Amino acid sequence: MRIVYLFLFLSFVGLLSAQKLDKINSKLDKLASWSDTNYVYTYPHKITISSTFYLRTNSFSIEDNKGEGKDIVYKPNTPMKLAISASYKWLSLGVAFKIPSYLNDKGNTESFSLYLGTQTHYANWGLDFYLIKNKGYYLANPEGLIDGWTDRQAYPFRSDLQTINIGLSSHIVLSRKLSLKAALNQTEKQLKSAGGFALQTGIDFSNLQSDSTLIPISQQQHYSSATLFRQGGYLSINLRPGYAYTYVYKDFYTTTFALVGVGFQVQTYQISEDRSWGAQIMPQFRFQQVIGYNSENAFIKLMFVYSVYSYKVQRLKLNNNFMLISLGGGLRFN
Repeated sequence: MRIVYLFLFLSFVGLLSAQKLDKINSKLDKLASWSDTNYVYTYPHKITISSTFYLRTNSFSIEDNKGEGKDIVYKPNTPMKLAISASYKWLSLGVAFKIPSYLNDKGNTESFSLYLGTQTHYANWGLDFYLIKNKGYYLANPEGLIDGWTDRQAYPFRSDLQTINIGLSSHIVLSRKLSLKAALNQTEKQLKSAGGFALQTGIDFSNLQSDSTLIPISQQQHYSSATLFRQGGYLSINLRPGYAYTYVYKDFYTTTFALVGVGFQVQTYQISEDRSWGAQIMPQFRFQQVIGYNSENAFIKLMFVYSVYSYKVQRLKLNNNFMLISLGGGLRFN
């Protein structure tokens, strides 16, 4: 019940903020007619009813920098989630948490996520915030890591393993012929195929902690002192250039959004009882694919998003993976 109260409070605050931000956005649209009307059409409908179902998950893997040890992959067991969302014009807010399921055969993961997103008309500017918290991960590739493991109905589970990921990012696509509003929330329509240079900047914070080593016994000789790793916090400032392109066939479309860049990361982590600090430049990758149908009175879209952040802690290379799959649709009324 507290989650519902939190959602209602955030929805109220978000909608009040949206009204003020919408006035700013309207003034920007009056200053310059951004879109090429030969390529982008704005729907005049006043009422839109829509719903979206989605799966959002966060897994991570551990690699040995020297290539001696085997990769170790941990995943949360969140096969089913309940999502609640609210939207006001170009602002959307959603929360999701795991619900009981007979598919939970790999341990019990406590999970909660919060998402706040915008997508405006001018310069295809958007702003996105997310928070994902998972407690409880199972070892997803125990073959060769756990001696004698053969039971696929009983994956090794770590109830003490917890991650928190928080991020805020902003993006633009510098093309008057391409509309991200058409691709992402269907308040506009892409009339012809077009593409443009994209740029995303942001800041991310990740926290990983456990009560004991993350390295299975069979691999500890390869990972050396990294087996004593307990927890870490990582703050990154990111810059990701890329390209966005939408292909149109009648009322059908597909949009590809690919970004490759780097982040400057400040680290604090614990090895055994000792705390250490570090900083590094790390590679980043984000890929987004949308396939949809967008007509005058109805729309539907299937979206896939994948991003990965890689960073090193002594001999460990940690890969933080985010994946989102969503299916949504709706109707428009005058």
